[in-house]
Amino acid sequence: MEGKEQKLKLSASQKRYAMATAIVVVSLVVLSTFFILHIYFLTESKCYEDLADETAMAVEELEHNFRSDRIMLRMIANMISQSPDLDSIEVSSYLSTYDVNNLISQIGVLLPDNRLILVTGHNSNAEGIADFAVEAARGEHISTLQPAASKPGGMVVRNYVPVRSNGKTVAMLYSAGKPSNIAQAWIPAIYDDAAEVYVVDRKTGQIIINSTDEKIGNISDMDFEQYASSYSKEYTIGEITGGKKGYSVFGRSGSTEMLYMCYMPFSLEDWEMVVFVPESAVFESVRPVRTGMLIMLVLVLLILFGFAGWMYRDMRRSIEEASKRANVDALTGLQNRNRYEECIRELNLNKEKLTCLYIDANGLHELNNSRGHLAGDQMLRFIADTLKLQFGEEHVYRIGGDEFVVFQTGKSEAELQERLEEFNESLQRNDYHAAVGLCVYGFGMSVDELIKNAETEMYEAKRRYYERIGKVMRV
Repeated sequence: MEGKEQKLKLSASQKRYAMATAIVVVSLVVLSTFFILHIYFLTESKCYEDLADETAMAVEELEHNFRSDRIMLRMIANMISQSPDLDSIEVSSYLSTYDVNNLISQIGVLLPDNRLILVTGHNSNAEGIADFAVEAARGEHISTLQPAASKPGGMVVRNYVPVRSNGKTVAMLYSAGKPSNIAQAWIPAIYDDAAEVYVVDRKTGQIIINSTDEKIGNISDMDFEQYASSYSKEYTIGEITGGKKGYSVFGRSGSTEMLYMCYMPFSLEDWEMVVFVPESAVFESVRPVRTGMLIMLVLVLLILFGFAGWMYRDMRRSIEEASKRANVDALTGLQNRNRYEECIRELNLNKEKLTCLYIDANGLHELNNSRGHLAGDQMLRFIADTLKLQFGEEHVYRIGGDEFVVFQTGKSEAELQERLEEFNESLQRNDYHAAVGLCVYGFGMSVDELIKNAETEMYEAKRRYYERIGKVMRV
């Protein structure tokens, strides 16, 4: 026979208490998680707004600088229009009033015969560089990329203003700048220069201004990969060339960091500004908030789960104590009649040799009457302790006031008799006595028969004891 672990059973009030505790803990976890996610998405939305603001500021700044440049060109164009000879030194002196520097590198005049007059006074052929008829037809405008006049192979962006005389366009005055220099001079630093800025011609997708100075000709040639189904490269390029405003999130080959893109149209030209910013830069400003919220969530979860664990241990301890009170005899510490009856239902008689010992304390009533119940309790505790010492406590039960039952397996009758002799000798040394009945399981015997036979043997031993001391046995 093997002992089984006692299952812990919750009372109705304990179940309600456990359910209420679980609901509170789960509710707090859900609310905390929801709050953290809410803050997370708020900060993400704020970062998108900041990205849009930065992009809008860059568009506004670039347009402002082109407009300021155009105002200066108009003033010079007005002076040139009063000159009878566009090839004169006077025109060259007018051009020299323009603040040419290493960023806006050139100013010149495009004549109807496709000759260029430069600030140096040098004239050159505009063939393959610009066409007067085309530029004049557009009036005031900013070109796409055009070949530089003074640097073979170089490309520039030209800001054109017509020179008019007697109601006719007699020349096109322009300033020219290298795209990367324009970006450096006229586009403000976005996210502390962590951003890549591109100005795209919406009609063709051509990249006009490029802050990285990489040789990328068209927006469709740029290296960015789809991150989610809602952000496909084809869709985003369609939005950009369609003059829309919006966001996208992409990856880049060879990089584990996501790129956040914002695109926004110009009002000055058919251009679109496209800004790429690494994820780390976009969320730099909110990282302390997010880190703090994450730490707070972890601490809340640790506290809640710690509380839940403490509640579980406390409840388990309470259940174990309740189970112990229900199944353990308070006086002797032995298992009580509840556990005895459960043990009877669990017994497997055929598994191995089983023996039942039925013990009854002799003289308990007389001891209670002569010396008081404390003395009787002391006697019962001594008998219980001696039984545990001789037979172990796993299957020793106090089933009544002075009655005990012991189940033993795998022991011979001779071994049990030896233990019983030691048990009786211990009792007699303390002037206590007990009647013991023993029954070994026999084939076909039921549990009830096994116990009943042991009980009968006990009563016979009890009768002999009282007969020997000359007293009447109490029944």
